[in-house]
Amino acid sequence: MTGRPLRNATALAAGATVFFGSLAATAATMLARQVVNPPRSTRGPVRVIKCDLHNPEATAGTITLERTIESETAGEYTLLWDSARGRAHLGEIVTADLRTVTRRFSEAIGTPIVGIRTVRVASAPQRDIRDLGLHWREVEVPGELGPMPAWFVPADREGSHDWVIHVHGRGAAMTEPLRAVPLVRAQGWNSLVVSYRNDLGVPSPADGKYGLGLTEWHDVDAALEWASSRGAERIVLTGWSMGGGIVGQTYLNSRFRKRIVGLMLESPAVNWHDTLEYQAAQMRVPAPVAKLGMWLLNSPLHRGLLGTDEPIDLAQLDLVARADEFEVPILLLHSTADTVVPVTSSQRLAQARPDLVDYVEFTRARHTRLWNVDRDSWETAVDEWFAGLSTQPGADSQAQASSRTSR
Repeated sequence: MTGRPLRNATALAAGATVFFGSLAATAATMLARQVVNPPRSTRGPVRVIKCDLHNPEATAGTITLERTIESETAGEYTLLWDSARGRAHLGEIVTADLRTVTRRFSEAIGTPIVGIRTVRVASAPQRDIRDLGLHWREVEVPGELGPMPAWFVPADREGSHDWVIHVHGRGAAMTEPLRAVPLVRAQGWNSLVVSYRNDLGVPSPADGKYGLGLTEWHDVDAALEWASSRGAERIVLTGWSMGGGIVGQTYLNSRFRKRIVGLMLESPAVNWHDTLEYQAAQMRVPAPVAKLGMWLLNSPLHRGLLGTDEPIDLAQLDLVARADEFEVPILLLHSTADTVVPVTSSQRLAQARPDLVDYVEFTRARHTRLWNVDRDSWETAVDEWFAGLSTQPGADSQAQASSRTSR
């Protein structure tokens, strides 16, 4: 091929390269934006097929949903609609086929469920902290951006200086960690369930973006200061999903680190490289595009393309690589069936620090649904781990780990 045909072929090849390069850059930018942008959608991800009421008040009945990972998983959950202004307890599966799942619901409150077309399924079975049936009060933690709402639940014995600070995951509600509160309360621990920047109704930074833990830990640090000023001497941090990464950053950076005697991590994002590659693969995004998106997070282009005030260094967020910096016992719970955060990162963290990490692996539960699918195993693991901390006040924080597998 010579002359004009060769020039035409060269031009076509160059044009195709530019086109596909531009397409890859656009996809990478969209992926990176999805990571840092808080979810603001008012629509739920699960479509309602029909709703049959069992009483005139519309507080109980059965609801038929499209069959998805969210709707088909057995266990107890909270059903949310109308931007969480409507809530109900979601219970057992009645019937299911290839396309739909019918489940019982009860104790509906807020916006009537009649006519609702889409819903969300939250992993916490509690609609609100009132569902715990425990004494509690709403408090405000002074944060660097403003007052952060929190729930305080006192221990079942007076005068306890042991505290647990509970941190929910990305886009989740404050109800997410409530499954652990009754257990730690019975062990003599006060609980502070906190919010952090970019939660709905909470003071947020000017850019309105997630820091994946690099900025949010400041809000948990403020909670540590608040608890310390009220007598907390020994503090455990619990983190769910992204909250696990936030908890890890808090431990590594907090000026109150000496008060932290343990970490409990549930389905945690301890390595964002692994998590983002895993999620991109599920969306069938080519690996090079995913890597480009991760590069953008910490590139000079972050402000213009992503709208973030500060770059996000994923290496700094890698708790597996920084495993040797931890000096307190860690309870690590994860499931091999997690479709959001890969279990492999938790496995590697457990392998890196067998002297500290008590790793409990589940096999059937989806992301943050461990309690819902296997309540007995989950509560036994949490009970035993906190009992070990409770019987060693002031003792050295090193702990010999054990590994168990949930059936």
